[in-house]
Amino acid sequence: MANITKTQDIVVLTHQAVTHPGTVKGDAQDVSTHLAATIVMFHALVEAAANTNPGSFHVQVSPSSAGNEDWATVAQFTANNGTADTEAMTATEPIGETSLEVASTTGFVANDLLYIQDTGTLADSEWARCQEIDTDDFIILIDGLTSAKDSSDVIWNDANVFVAKLSLESDARIRVIFIHEGSTGANVHVKAIMTTGDSIG
Repeated sequence: MANITKTQDIVVLTHQAVTHPGTVKGDAQDVSTHLAATIVMFHALVEAAANTNPGSFHVQVSPSSAGNEDWATVAQFTANNGTADTEAMTATEPIGETSLEVASTTGFVANDLLYIQDTGTLADSEWARCQEIDTDDFIILIDGLTSAKDSSDVIWNDANVFVAKLSLESDARIRVIFIHEGSTGANVHVKAIMTTGDSIG
């Protein structure tokens, strides 16, 4: 049976805040020796404001080893255009905890894709899926927290996760940009991670 060699956890767009209006651009990645890639893009609203003109991720490839005039978008994903619900946490929760204590669960429902914003350290913020609601007591996650949280942190719903799967046999470079320049939009947090398939042996 053939073995596929992979490279994991390649950051193509760092976890960062985007103040509307704004555009952020990831560093170009050399994929000239890779066969395929999966890119996972994460988006979260972090402002209780209308996102009428939402931002979009653009996955771009270039046939050139350098320069910027040859970038082309091969996949585009547009974020939610509503207004996210938000709720402050009311307790300190450890790594691995699935039940997040809150004063109200209004607006949150099972299967919501959530963003748990660490207001002290942006990189400790994380995306999670809501399993169920214990009304006005707990928002319960499918998987436990990756980083501990406390009562200064907040939970947002209406987050997004998008996946692009690409063949790279004839591409030289790849990058991800996030464009959020519409007339009416909310502040957001974004990131994108890539895994590449490098060889079959």
